[in-house]
Amino acid sequence: MADFDNPYAEESPFARAHFDCMECGGKLWEYAIQGQMVCEDCRSVFASQDVFDAQIEAH
Repeated sequence: MADFDNPYAEESPFARAHFDCMECGGKLWEYAIQGQMVCEDCRSVFASQDVFDAQIEAH
């Protein structure tokens, strides 16, 4: 079997999103692989598409 380096294996899969939680106003972190965002304060989980849609409707 061939050996290879996986550059993603040691990186965190979470990236801080530029959105606020729809429940408490805390900052959201996106787990893009699963298409979800989680709040760093209340730990609520949202589908990324729902957050995007809510931001579009707010503007």
